[in-house]
Amino acid sequence: MQTIPELLSSVTPANLIDIVIIAALIYLILAWFRGTRAYQILATLIGIGVFYFVASKAGLVLTSILFQYLWAAIIVVLVIVFQPEIRQLLDRASPFRYLSGLQTDGVDPGLIEQIVLAVAELARTRTGALIVLQRLDRLHNVILTEKVLDAFVSAESIVMVFQKTSPLHDGAILIRGDRIKAAGCILPLSRDEGLSSRYGTRHRAALGLTERSDALCVVVSEERGEVALVEGKEISTFRKKGNFRQALDNGLSLGMPQPATAPRSIATLVGANWRLKALSVAVAALLWFVVVGPQKSEVGMSVPIQYTNLPQAMEITGKWMDRIDVRVRGSESGLANLKPGSVRAVVDLGHVVPGLNYFRISAKNLLVPPGIAIAQIRPSDLHLYIETALIRKMPVIPSIAGALPERNKIVVAPAEVAVRAVQGDLKKMTSVTTEPISIAELVAKRKISIPVVIKPENLRVDSVDPAQVTIILEAEK
Repeated sequence: MQTIPELLSSVTPANLIDIVIIAALIYLILAWFRGTRAYQILATLIGIGVFYFVASKAGLVLTSILFQYLWAAIIVVLVIVFQPEIRQLLDRASPFRYLSGLQTDGVDPGLIEQIVLAVAELARTRTGALIVLQRLDRLHNVILTEKVLDAFVSAESIVMVFQKTSPLHDGAILIRGDRIKAAGCILPLSRDEGLSSRYGTRHRAALGLTERSDALCVVVSEERGEVALVEGKEISTFRKKGNFRQALDNGLSLGMPQPATAPRSIATLVGANWRLKALSVAVAALLWFVVVGPQKSEVGMSVPIQYTNLPQAMEITGKWMDRIDVRVRGSESGLANLKPGSVRAVVDLGHVVPGLNYFRISAKNLLVPPGIAIAQIRPSDLHLYIETALIRKMPVIPSIAGALPERNKIVVAPAEVAVRAVQGDLKKMTSVTTEPISIAELVAKRKISIPVVIKPENLRVDSVDPAQVTIILEAEK
């Protein structure tokens, strides 16, 4: 068992980059799902994973097997249950969404002014309202139901929609660009148990949408006539029209979730949400040590040699090695998961010449799974004797057992076969023969297909085309 200083000393700069990348991915996922129902389920899954790891290390075979099969079912369930969240996450991560035309170089001041005027009138008359302003994220997978309404944005149209006599006053309106795209929209409710009781259903619906997307929501309270701007997981209230106009302009400009401010310092960036970042780094480091770990364990194994790219006119003669012994280094889990054939040596014969060829086998010649390194190769040198191969056509002389009947002759089809073998041995041959044929059988059948026989026996033949010929007994004319 290695000590903690030994483990830390084995970490390379490349390993640190690996851990930082995984930590960033974990942080983005946790930050995305935090405050939603998926967050608690993710915590439960992490607990199950820790329990499975402890059970496997403790030698609890039955428990480990059951949880191993359980993971396969959990993955399927996660894809089904969190299909909207996964789709939204992938959509937000896609670079194509920045080319979708939803973002602009600025926001039309007239559009903001119309929204501000409408909100001011609704607050004055204490008319409840919920306005959704779409930015980069698509919302058709988040909004539960809606009634399509394609109208130009104006203060009058917004106020008219939320009048109690209007059939569309229930729910929210969706504004995309300078158009009211839908009304009567039903939004998912936030499940944040820490939300103050002073906020009603409209605020909880606005939070439910902004927790799942980058949309901006404006809420007008029916009880207090209060105006609130909901972004992310934050609710900001405004009493002055100018402050609300500025916040709305900052929120909509360039589709960015935060108002344009001076660049923040590195200390501010690191300190923001530091608990979640520290948890992400800890989980990533634990995963690295468990899955990859310091490359200290070694095992020896015999691996096959794969010869590739041998020119068609060349042949390997004599004896050659088909396996070598290597020692591989990796984590215990990585070495335990090695399968036969997952490590093999590849020797490129594309540049061989006739005669004796020498090769040096190094780590670059071996194919290994990720996380596995080559510690030793034995032998590291090999030699192959290469000769030029030649294809020659040779006549077939059948081997006949018995006397040929009078006025009959034997015809071989085809009369020649192509033999491919090493040039030096092939020069010794002038013809090929067949397996013995009984003349009585030939008389009875008149036609027999028989394999070709190559002699001498010490000749290494690569191919014979065709491998068998037809012997035909014909009457002489």
